[in-house]
Amino acid sequence: MFWNLVLLAAALSFFSGGRAQSGGVNPGENAAAPVVGTQLILHVGGQAPAGPLADRFGLSNTVGMGIRRSTASGWRFGLHYRFQTGADVREPGLLQNLVDPNGHIVDNEGRIALVTAQQRGTVFHVTAGRKWKSGGRHPETGFIAELGAGFWEHKVHFQNRGNRVTQLDEPHLTGYDRLTGGWLLLPRAGFEYHSPNGQVRFQFGLETWLGRLQPNRTWNADTGTTDVGPRADRAVGVFAGWILRLKARTTSLDYFY
Repeated sequence: MFWNLVLLAAALSFFSGGRAQSGGVNPGENAAAPVVGTQLILHVGGQAPAGPLADRFGLSNTVGMGIRRSTASGWRFGLHYRFQTGADVREPGLLQNLVDPNGHIVDNEGRIALVTAQQRGTVFHVTAGRKWKSGGRHPETGFIAELGAGFWEHKVHFQNRGNRVTQLDEPHLTGYDRLTGGWLLLPRAGFEYHSPNGQVRFQFGLETWLGRLQPNRTWNADTGTTDVGPRADRAVGVFAGWILRLKARTTSLDYFY
């Protein structure tokens, strides 16, 4: 996760060379002019799993950010990072070798351990797409279609509340977390809105996650089996994003000597 954020920050610096503006215009600037240049996208989303992923996880959500370059003809190209979480873990046989006859997990001190399994994931992808103007009061309001491609990784995260269980510590954790990663295609379509004064900009729509992922663990300690790949993990979801323009720093001051 750390290195993904570093790469995104480097790309942000490369594209912008300036500052983000959430609203307002400079003197002499037309608020309704087409947005040509670089934008920062702060986005959220929700997904419902399909395929093999539905046997492992339930509903999930994502938060993230991205940077996008737009052209006067409506084409846009972006680089995005997302962090994925979920509270519904359905993986068959998970931790079954750690459960006592009463259905409890016992910690190193012989007490009942409060262990919660959660979904964790990261997505790092590029996008290319286009926007078609809808005839709204701002020329940048319109329908959007994009195709994304990149890397998707997910695993089971164990939240252990004050009870140490050796099997869920490194290096034994690798036998339980089901770490899986691989390539992702992410087609999506939606609508982008720009207010007439240019101060409010956001987008929303529907998307599909099409993954071809490989298990990264050689052995599952709880079931005594090995995951088989590649996995055709799928998800369908919704997305929304707030758009910030990145503009070069300017000044309206005149200097006299």
